Amino acid sequence: MNKSISAFFKFRMIIASIILGLSLVGCTTKPKPPFEIISPEMGMIYGNIHIPGHEVTEIELREFGKFYMPPFIEPPRVMIFRNGNFVAENLSPGSYYISRFVSKKLNYTLVKDGRSAYQSIINVEPGSVKYVGAFEITNVTSGIFVQGDFNIRTVRKPSERKVLKHLYQVTQGTGWQTRIERRIKSLR
Repeated sequence: MNKSISAFFKFRMIIASIILGLSLVGCTTKPKPPFEIISPEMGMIYGNIHIPGHEVTEIELREFGKFYMPPFIEPPRVMIFRNGNFVAENLSPGSYYISRFVSKKLNYTLVKDGRSAYQSIINVEPGSVKYVGAFEITNVTSGIFVQGDFNIRTVRKPSERKVLKHLYQVTQGTGWQTRIERRIKSLR
């Protein structure tokens, strides 16, 4: 009787491991799609970031003057895709700034104090889709006991139109697609 109970628990552990493994593979292969628009006044920020030879894995967006204490109060969700395009949707109208980028284990801190945060403000108007630009991070030097250094510059490619065309595809089936389509038409 003990052997059958032991075999049953082993079987359950194997099944649980397979399910967990499949769910982890599903999470890592494709980013989550954008959520549906919560309310008409919510806005969206989008752009592109590129680091030659590296993939940007995280972008931290913060609302100016707001205090965050994860896991209780999280910063807004930013989805980043392998091509460097990023989007943060369902943002309340207000002032935001990008505080840092992460590539593997390297942090690229853009905002070190309140003054630099204020100089990097992105104003999100009610119902807007706001392009923040395309950026490239170069000349990266990592520090051992101190913050590393890098240069960030605005680049022309990919264009806003190209970023929007990608976002149009990933927002399929949401209200964001209509707003993105409107923005694409306004660029002509």
